[in-house]
Amino acid sequence: MRALELQAPNRYRIIELPDPEPGPGEIVIEVDASGICGTDLRIVEGDYGHISFPLVIGHEFGGRVSSIGDGVSGLAVGDLVGADPNIYCGNCEWCNKRAFNLCANWSAVGINRTGALAEKVVVPARLAVRLPASLDPETAALIEPLSCVLHAMDRADVASEGSMLVYGAGAIGLMALVVARSRGLTVSVIEPHEQRQAVAAGLGAVATAGDAAGLGLGADGKFDYVLDASGALPAIAEGLGQLRTRGTFIQMGVAPTAATLPFSPYYLYEREWRIIGSNSVADCYEAAAEAMPELAEQLRVLITHRLPLEDFDEALRAMASPDAIKVHLHPNEGSSNP
Repeated sequence: MRALELQAPNRYRIIELPDPEPGPGEIVIEVDASGICGTDLRIVEGDYGHISFPLVIGHEFGGRVSSIGDGVSGLAVGDLVGADPNIYCGNCEWCNKRAFNLCANWSAVGINRTGALAEKVVVPARLAVRLPASLDPETAALIEPLSCVLHAMDRADVASEGSMLVYGAGAIGLMALVVARSRGLTVSVIEPHEQRQAVAAGLGAVATAGDAAGLGLGADGKFDYVLDASGALPAIAEGLGQLRTRGTFIQMGVAPTAATLPFSPYYLYEREWRIIGSNSVADCYEAAAEAMPELAEQLRVLITHRLPLEDFDEALRAMASPDAIKVHLHPNEGSSNP
């Protein structure tokens, strides 16, 4: 099978690998769509924990079951599926708390084991979810980022009323907007690019601007929740200042691993803020799969680029462009599709 292999930071090539065979309890998925995200960009640059080269990336994917290992039930060849890429032991302290993303024996498809920028990928069957006919492989590939957003909402105990400010109108920020609105919050979005501001407005943001000043915000803060989906240090620093007393700051954006920021411990104390970190899926993949049919119409509009595996260069360029929101690669297609 063809796969895109990272050989070193910013070095990659298309290679031929043996078709994977499912072991006991595993399935092989023929990958129809595989998304790339900010985490993948960090991996390509070599600035992400857990990785070693060479590596086939790709952890957001959808496709159809092509073969099934011994002991697997409930799935059949041809089923449309998505899969949680995080492989956890189920026995450690964190697994017992259902914080599967923090598993002491954690590994993940596309992070430290062969991922889905390949024609086929093997996964534990217990992590796969069979999807209804109303969905498609591209929508299936959106379940993983949606599950990350649901995990963040759970971590922050996001209520069914109040206000949220989202920094960054990429895929994660816009999914956070959709989910927060579905829970009854009013949502404003800060995003420097007007094209993405327009998408946020179309998805129901009550206000959009390039920075807090553009929204007419002062220094005292007025939001119950501030969610950073940008990973940009100026946005994170500004966002902390937009919290109400007893507000919650949610860090989802992937900042550079060595980056640090000053903040006021006195404000944290006086205003009783909560600062929450949220990474990956935890135990929210199945919940995201269940929610996807209701949210699919809104979330499908986020897919802006569809490319074959050979166009990975173009995919990276697209990710750096404000015109792109969600970039999908189609490993089993040999030419660009409209």
